[in-house]
Amino acid sequence: MALFKNGSSTNRRFTLTAKVSVLLVLAVFVPLIITLIGSELFLRPTLVSQASAQMATDAETHAQAIDALLIARLQDLQYISRYRAIQVYLSGNNKYQNQAKDELAVGNHLDANYGNWTLFDGSGNPVLSYPTALQRGVDRIPRSLLTQLQTHNKSLISDVHLDKQTHMAYVDMYTLISAENNRTIGYGRATFHLTDIWTAVNNATSAAPRSYAMIVDGNGMRIAYTNPDKTLTTLPAPLFTSVGPISDSLRKQIAEEDLYGNTMTKVKTLSDPKLMNTTRDGTSFDFTPATKSEVYQAYQVKAHVVPWSYIVLRPVDTITNAATQQDVYLVIIIVIVAVLAVLVGLLVGRTITKPILFSMSSLSSSSDMLNKLASREQVTATEQKWIVESSQTALQSVQYYTEATNVAARKLDEIGTELLHNWERVDPIQAQQRLREILAAAQYIEKVAMHQEKSNQSLSTAIRIATQVTDQLIEGATSANEAAVQLQEVIKQLRQVVGETK
Repeated sequence: MALFKNGSSTNRRFTLTAKVSVLLVLAVFVPLIITLIGSELFLRPTLVSQASAQMATDAETHAQAIDALLIARLQDLQYISRYRAIQVYLSGNNKYQNQAKDELAVGNHLDANYGNWTLFDGSGNPVLSYPTALQRGVDRIPRSLLTQLQTHNKSLISDVHLDKQTHMAYVDMYTLISAENNRTIGYGRATFHLTDIWTAVNNATSAAPRSYAMIVDGNGMRIAYTNPDKTLTTLPAPLFTSVGPISDSLRKQIAEEDLYGNTMTKVKTLSDPKLMNTTRDGTSFDFTPATKSEVYQAYQVKAHVVPWSYIVLRPVDTITNAATQQDVYLVIIIVIVAVLAVLVGLLVGRTITKPILFSMSSLSSSSDMLNKLASREQVTATEQKWIVESSQTALQSVQYYTEATNVAARKLDEIGTELLHNWERVDPIQAQQRLREILAAAQYIEKVAMHQEKSNQSLSTAIRIATQVTDQLIEGATSANEAAVQLQEVIKQLRQVVGETK
């Protein structure tokens, strides 16, 4: 009997429970992965673009505020320079000195950041100040500025100085003062502290963590820098340092005019080539500042009134922090959902496979019973076949003896007939008696042979029926065997479905 056997396989199959878990994980995992990839491809560049736009707005707003502030202060100076007492006093009438000083006081009170107002004669020498003159060494208009006032500009703003008493940066605003006949009679100067500008730069940290700002003037000097000292009792180290090499002529000018607090701390170079080489207005660029160790995105806007550049700087990682946090959250969600999907898959898979395994067990039991039945039927059929074969052998023997009896009977009949024909040669009475006995025996044998022939026919019929029954038993055993093989195939397929190996 040929029984079905599972082929030996070294490859372990995935169970149905594992397959359900994997499908659930993929159903949740794939959309989240797509979201994560989309965040990297689209959200991060969008955040960088938005941050750049915010920084541009911030820088442009502050640059415009600086322009508006300085324009307003220049207008103050130009307006006061037209006062009659000031013009008469500079024309040489000392009787108007007090009135001219009062008019200077009016201008000084227009803004709390004014340090003092000073009048100069036509040669650039100071003649009157309010409230008092600043301590700045030789107080006169620098020759380079005086030339510009005389030839090009009626108003201009100097480079940045540092007040030694208040440690506050300031600029000098100059304007040319003319008499009614447009004759130059002197100059006016308003010293203006950059308090509001420094405050705006210091507040740049509120835009984003670790962000800051600075202002670089036309000489490449950092004239304003976000102060990390919240008490503002010290100045930031990069303040009044150059972003590039300082030329000899500029260093001479710094020393002569005492620019950038040079007498207090000598101006040094803190090289930032990216800032030095960036000249276009409204530009965004990435670089690592000299005082930092991480990459920053910077946006630069140039002011129009003065050759200053307002620069906003923000760490690149804070710009993309939202995308990074979203990526972290997505990864956490993916892990949590994957674990939940695995647990649900295990539960659902076991719920599905439990009845299938139960059916497999029942089918396996039925298959075993069919195998046992087929085995028994085959044994019975084999025994039955052996009996039939023995009966056939006996039948052949009976047939042989029956044929021999018929032969003997016919022989006796021939002898009797011969005796009857030779009757004259034997004792008539005795021979006749014997012949009758022979004939009677022969007739008896013939009758027995006839009965035996009938018995042989009955035996042959019984053997034929037994043979048919045996064939039916063998066919039934074969059918049971085939059914068992089919059940084994069904069990194999169910095991493949649930992933069970045996």
